[in-house]
Amino acid sequence: MDTRRIHAPLRNHPSGEGPTTIPRGSLRQEALLALACVVVGLIIGATAVLVYRNHLRSPRTNALPERFVYTLDNYVSVPEEKIVFEPAWQLEIPGKDLRRLAVLEATAWVAVDDQLLPVALSANGGRLEEKMAVSFSPQCLAVARHSGGQDGRTGKGSDSDLLFFVGSGSRVIVVSAAGDVQSEWSFFGSKAVITDIAVAGEEVFVADAGNRVVHRVDRHGEKIAEIGHRDVDRGILGFIIPSPYFDLAWGSDGLLRVVNPGVHRVEVYTREGDLEIFWGKAGLDEAGFCGCCNPAHIALFSDGRVVTAEKGIPRVKVYSAHGELLGWVAAPEHFAPSRKWEETRDEDRLPVLDVEVFSPPETPDEQWVLILDPGRSVLEAFRPKKTGQPPTSDSAEGSAIQMKKNVNMETTARKELEPAS
Repeated sequence: MDTRRIHAPLRNHPSGEGPTTIPRGSLRQEALLALACVVVGLIIGATAVLVYRNHLRSPRTNALPERFVYTLDNYVSVPEEKIVFEPAWQLEIPGKDLRRLAVLEATAWVAVDDQLLPVALSANGGRLEEKMAVSFSPQCLAVARHSGGQDGRTGKGSDSDLLFFVGSGSRVIVVSAAGDVQSEWSFFGSKAVITDIAVAGEEVFVADAGNRVVHRVDRHGEKIAEIGHRDVDRGILGFIIPSPYFDLAWGSDGLLRVVNPGVHRVEVYTREGDLEIFWGKAGLDEAGFCGCCNPAHIALFSDGRVVTAEKGIPRVKVYSAHGELLGWVAAPEHFAPSRKWEETRDEDRLPVLDVEVFSPPETPDEQWVLILDPGRSVLEAFRPKKTGQPPTSDSAEGSAIQMKKNVNMETTARKELEPAS
């Protein structure tokens, strides 16, 4: 076989043209492009080296600290002249989980573990009395008399006349003085979280953090109305409750004080749910309420003054009926060292103080502050200082000024509620 045709080089393109070749101009362009890339790379590298060397010689000053430090040292102390109460006595409370406090006449009742623990109050100290065991976990409570027409705080009678309205989860359980369950109110819904209860004559007001509303109920468990729903026309913002702290108190003036914790204020409502006034502001300054949602708890003096307890930093203060800061009950460091305030882990967070007001039998014209401190497992009484007692603000001039403030408050509330244009 003749193999010359197979091994012979291709001399001609199949189309009849000459052999394929690369133009010299294209080779020159590729070489120039590669050279340009090398030069650019060298320039970038040299620039980076120069910048790094300059940084080492004179590093940029950084305004941020090397480590973020969370400290509340500036809020530890309170000037002595601003503290208008002084410690009178304290009593150790047995139990693991001290929750809430209620006062009727000269007896305090503490919700602790699975019991209601009575403490007889006097100017000289507190005395533990026989506990009442219950078959549920009491989270909050109010105490009143059986007889109608009394406000639950001033009615007189024997202990057998007592009724306990106890919040537990989504229910309110009515318990007799003998510890028997009289009735159970479970119509608040599965979302309900009952956080506080106030008795006003034949009616009961129930704070529900889960549904963000106050339920108005009669003593027989018949629901009358709900208070606090957002209502632009009535100037009601609605309750903002980031955590399960939602407190209220019924006053001798026939008005209901309700904490709106998410906006750091106390709102004053009529029995029918009309918003009369509100006061309070967010802030670490002494007149404000700090944290996400405060105050946690409130209680009322007979003249309308309000004592407030905050969670986070344990600040207990006294305000006038219209929100003017009158003084401190005690400095925060009285309750716990500042390092405990800074704890953010739930299991180590400082327990929240509860507050009440009472008059010792020996000095019925005086009103003292009673504080339940779960962190120290004590109930502590504070009496007004003989000098620097918290002033009242019920003068005609003060009332006139406050009326003007109230108008401004209402205008502000309406602006907050109006949709943005």
